[in-house]
Parts: sequence; C-alpha cells; structure tokens
Amino acid sequence: MIDKEAKYDRQLRLWETIGQSKLENSHIALINATSTGSEILKNLILPGIGKFTIIDNRKITKSISSSNFFIRDNDIGENVASCVTKNLNELNSDVKGYAINESIESLLKSKIWDQFNCVVISDYTPHLQELINLLWSKQIPILIVNTIGFYASMNLLSNETTVIETHDPSRLYDLRIDQPWPELQQYADSFDLITLNDQEHSHVPYIIIFIKALQYWKKTYSQPPSTYNEKKQFKQYIESLSRNINLETNFIEAIQSCHRAFQKTEIPESIKNLITTNKLNKNSSNFWIYIAALKKFIEKFGVLPLPGKLPDMASNSENYTTLAHLYKTKAAKDQELFTQEVFEVCKEIDKPTSIINQESITSFCKNTQLLFVTVGSKNLIPQSSLMEDSNDFISIYLSIIAFNQYIDIHNQKPNSSNLSEFLEIFEKISSTTVSKSQLLIIKEVLAHNSTDYHNISSFMGGIASQEILKLTTAQYIPLDNLFIFDGIKSSSERFKI
Repeated sequence: MIDKEAKYDRQLRLWETIGQSKLENSHIALINATSTGSEILKNLILPGIGKFTIIDNRKITKSISSSNFFIRDNDIGENVASCVTKNLNELNSDVKGYAINESIESLLKSKIWDQFNCVVISDYTPHLQELINLLWSKQIPILIVNTIGFYASMNLLSNETTVIETHDPSRLYDLRIDQPWPELQQYADSFDLITLNDQEHSHVPYIIIFIKALQYWKKTYSQPPSTYNEKKQFKQYIESLSRNINLETNFIEAIQSCHRAFQKTEIPESIKNLITTNKLNKNSSNFWIYIAALKKFIEKFGVLPLPGKLPDMASNSENYTTLAHLYKTKAAKDQELFTQEVFEVCKEIDKPTSIINQESITSFCKNTQLLFVTVGSKNLIPQSSLMEDSNDFISIYLSIIAFNQYIDIHNQKPNSSNLSEFLEIFEKISSTTVSKSQLLIIKEVLAHNSTDYHNISSFMGGIASQEILKLTTAQYIPLDNLFIFDGIKSSSERFKI
C-alpha cells in the first residue's frame, strides 16, 4: 500500500495536512456527467477528495459515448451516472463515488443535498433557479459550468466565503522590529557590536542589527525613517556599522532587506473593517468566533497575534536558533492568549468549546494579516451597467444564458436556423438591441452549438476543479464570482455580478 504522504506529496506542499484532511472529508455532487463535468471530477478524485455523487438520469447514446472519455462504447444504453461513476472510481482507491439515476425535479424535495460540501452543475439543467434557491438556503456553494462551442463560463454562488489561509504572495513577515517585545529587546541588547570579535560581528542576524539601528535613529531623530532621504541615510548608517561591507554577508543582507526595518507593526485596514463586522450569534461559524476573539485580543494588546515565522538570514546556527526560538515562544504565548479569548466568546454565545481545535487556532493566528471574506450573490444575470458596457465577454456570457433558456422553452439546442427566436431571448435578457459585435458572437454560438468540445471541456475542468479545491480546503482566494472564457481568442475575464 502506498503511503499517503508519498502519494499526495506535491499537494501537501500546497495546502499541508490540514487542507488535505478537509479535502478527504468533503463530498462533492455533480449534476450532469458531461465531458466537462467528468473532467472536473477526475481532477478532484486524483488528489484524493473524499466522496463524489453523480446525479444524471440520462441513458448513454452514441453521441454521449463519443464525447466523454469516461464512457466506453459498450456502455451504450446504460445509465450515464452509473457508468461514469464506475469508471471514475478506478482512478483512486481512496475515493468513493456514488450514482443517482434520477431527475433533478424528483430530487428537489429530497434530503440528499445536506451531505454535500459543494454542488457542481454542468451545462443545461432544468429547474435551475429552484435548485439554486434550495442550495442557497442550505448555504451549500454552487459551481455552474457551461461550455458551448469555443466559449465557456463559470459561476460561483456562495452566501459567504471566508478564507483564513489565503497564501497571498504580498504577505510580509511580521518581525516586530519597530516594537520588539521584552525578550526580543533583551536579546538584542545582549549584542555589543563594538566589543564583538570580527567573526561574531559577521554573524549578528540582521533583525538584531535593525533593532539597534532603529533605536539609535529614534534617539537621534525622535521618529523612525519615513521619507526617501531618511531611508537612504538609514541604509548608510547600517553600512557604517559594518567593519567590512564587502565581506560581512549579514550587513550586505541587512542593506538589501531594509524594507523590513521600515515595516510598521500595525493593524491592516482590511482587518480593522473586518473586526467591526458583527456576525456573532449561536449559529456563527468558527471564523466569526475567531474574528470576535481577535477584536478582544487587539483591544487588549494593540497588535495581532505574532505568526512566529522567520525568513532565512545570514547568521551562525546558535544566533539563528535562539532568535527562532524567541519568535516561536512569543507566537505560542499569543496563541494561548488568543485561545482564551476564543473560549470567552464561546461562553458569551453559549457554544461548546469542543468545536474549537488548536490546529485551526494556530492557522488563524499565523494568517490574521490577510484574511479573506466576501458576500456572495445568487444572481445569474449581470447588472445593467455591465451589460451596457458592450463587453465581448459579457456578450458571450449572455449568449450562454440565452442558449440554456432556449432549451428550457423549446426542449432542444438552438442552431443557426433558430437565429430569430434566439435573438428574441437574448434581447429580453440584455434589455438592449443586439449590436453587430454581439451578433457575431451569437452566430458563433449557434454554429458551434456543441457542449462537448474536448479541449474546452478539459480546460474548464481544470479551472472549475481548482475553485472546488479552494472551497474544500478553505485555502487560497476563490473566484468572486463569474469567469468567462473565449476559446477563439484564448482569453478570459472575471466579473462580480
């Protein structure tokens, strides 16, 4: 048996064990096992999603068989859901797949939906708005993926999305150089740059150099460097502390990393706004309990919990290990204090503290600078301001909506001979007369009215599965909330509707 850590090694580097655990405990539903839908599930099964369920009441025809890699020729006449599930189950023994060979209409009043973490709807589905309303009321995220010819769209409908581990590339190390806590200050004071021998002097970590330099600067100028000239002078002062700037790597590194010395320890505006949001009640998610606790923590200590992570830097092992231990100890202490605030919040709303685990608290404390929250919408029609913009991407999206509405009305896909009827539906949705550029897009949709072009299905399978992974692992920032792809021009755009 293959060890799980070895099997999933590459993805564990992305979302670590906490993300993998959430992935393995998730259950995804796919409505319509189209070629795109099957590609989405394939991309979720391989990294080890827990369970999946396919809902599709169609029988396999020759056309369906030729367009789906997960249906065999001898499956013709069988249930689509059962056959695709059986073949997908062969991809990963850790994953369990189930099939429901029933119509959406028959399931609208069923209790099956409560078990799903996310529902994916691939291409046209009858009773779509009823289904959206049902899942929205249950706060189950919905991903709607449509492919028509060389065009595609994806909607992510979610009441609210909260992400703790955003993995934002703009994230900075929180080093508290401008506000060292007592133990860090004491360690910095233990270095006398004048009396150290040359070897010891060349191994002083630049964090210590910065703390000492800032102290001197504040004594001399009463405030930290802020203007361009002041920062330039500060770098020159750092260089003057070196005994040989060409040989002492730690001082060279300090000059290159001066942006960290200029970094202020403060509460980001986004977090200030977030902690003023009051969503605390007995039914609050852990995220909002943590936000309420964070507000209390900030009110008491004036800063965020210390993440405790250090960048690499030139130093000997002893100095770096001591410094790392100081940051780790301070982070652990802050987590302990934050946990006390979390338990206090739980007590206030009469919620058991057993719902809280230390792993999630550790993750929250490490990521408080870049939390992500967005309030979703279940609208599928863009605002009038977007439609008036004559944007080709919006025209593609409106054509896709019109395409599905045509099927709702006429019970068949439109083609080039149905142009006039299609234009009526398009103009009703957009509330405008069709322009020349829109007409070209509409004719393209009707000329290539297949929903199973393999290259587009494969591409959208990758895009959609990536968004589901973000939702299930609760890491990285998900789509907010519409993605449109133009396969003719190989370009894409996203919008908020």
